[in-house]
Amino acid sequence: MEHDCPRASKMWEYINKTHLSREKLQGIENFKSSSVNYKLSIWNPEVNGIRFLKVLIFYICSTLLPKQWEKLVRIQNREVGNPLSIKYNKEVVCLDYLQAVLEIDFMENYFDFQNSKIIEIGAGYGRTCHAILSNYDISNFCIIDLINSLELSKRYLKIVLDETQYNKITFIDIDSFEKVRNQHYDLCINIDSFAEMEENIVRFYFRFIDRQSKYFYVKNPVGKYYDKSLDSHSEGKEVVNMAMETGILKKLINIHDNEEIKEQSLEFVKAYCPSNEWECVGNECAKPWGFYWQAIYKRR
Repeated sequence: MEHDCPRASKMWEYINKTHLSREKLQGIENFKSSSVNYKLSIWNPEVNGIRFLKVLIFYICSTLLPKQWEKLVRIQNREVGNPLSIKYNKEVVCLDYLQAVLEIDFMENYFDFQNSKIIEIGAGYGRTCHAILSNYDISNFCIIDLINSLELSKRYLKIVLDETQYNKITFIDIDSFEKVRNQHYDLCINIDSFAEMEENIVRFYFRFIDRQSKYFYVKNPVGKYYDKSLDSHSEGKEVVNMAMETGILKKLINIHDNEEIKEQSLEFVKAYCPSNEWECVGNECAKPWGFYWQAIYKRR
């Protein structure tokens, strides 16, 4: 049926009665961060986290260089564990392995992986180990971790790697640290865990790295933040306070200010240098996170 004038769809009739009701349009002080603007311009971030995550993954995929795509494709069985993913260039891609590819691509600029002996302190479920063993012929990869995380990485890596690759891994729980205390490594890796340890434990690892490794790669936040709008402090004030007390960089910063992050990154580079016997040979923002930094150090 033709109409003499335009009219709202049933969906917008509903929106005008709810999110854009006359009552909600009375003030404009905060309308851009309310349901008014969430229906006009952007999706509500409080209920669209997964949508925004997949948009982020899509965007990062669009920025990858050919050599980075090659690294990603070499990592088989990335879909194990049912990650939140998208499909790009016929590849199923999740954020974890995009980060792993960007990390090893950065390290590759300064470190020769071939035939190297590597130790990772705090490996999570093992994505970095998986990425490295899939792209380089190394001699050994040692993971030292808390026992629960270690059990997860053992099970996961057993599934995603072939037998030859898996047999290159040594798993050490922290109570068995004596087994690695006097071992020498070409590269030590720490990604997103030194910032969650007590400071004296981080210093303990620095002394170990200083004695037993030739290179050290680190990726962690440049400081602390207290932005309740990000997660509503959903795990409670006590957990937030615990997080504020860990690590070696405890300065409270605005993680949404690039100039403040850049300034604090200078402290990051100083703080994560194992000793005066080391020099930072490369550092930059650890994308996609604006407030994360990565650096690689070499013994002088």
